[in-house]
Amino acid sequence: MPLKQVSVFLDNRPGALSEVISHIDKFQMKIFALSIADAGEFGLVRMITEDPEKAVKDLEDSDFILAKSKKNTEVIAILITEKGKVSEIAKMLGDKDLNIEYAYSSAVLIDGKLAVVLRVNNLDKAEKILRDNSIPILSLDEIKKSFK
Repeated sequence: MPLKQVSVFLDNRPGALSEVISHIDKFQMKIFALSIADAGEFGLVRMITEDPEKAVKDLEDSDFILAKSKKNTEVIAILITEKGKVSEIAKMLGDKDLNIEYAYSSAVLIDGKLAVVLRVNNLDKAEKILRDNSIPILSLDEIKKSFK
């Protein structure tokens, strides 16, 4: 099952990132993964939070502009293992005509293994391929447990 990420458009200026992160902190929500993309005059911040629905509501109520397309809200998190290295995962998905549109690392470490967040053009197909190849896919609950 895909994870919900929170994607926020920000002006590309000093202090903009601090404002959104401080807002998340104000509501005492943990951020498990964070990506920042520069697009000229604005940026796109993507986050995996412990409560994505609440984060979206709180940010919208505070007039932040959120990216809400499925492409900007659904991702999968996988554990990188000896059997499932990034190069092998990229190849297995590419060989099945799946495109990794973007990826970012996380603060999630489970049994010494790092979790990576992927946006793939077909998440359901990607999940099946990864599961069939014994690549661990994480739920939000599993991510939360790693932070206790």
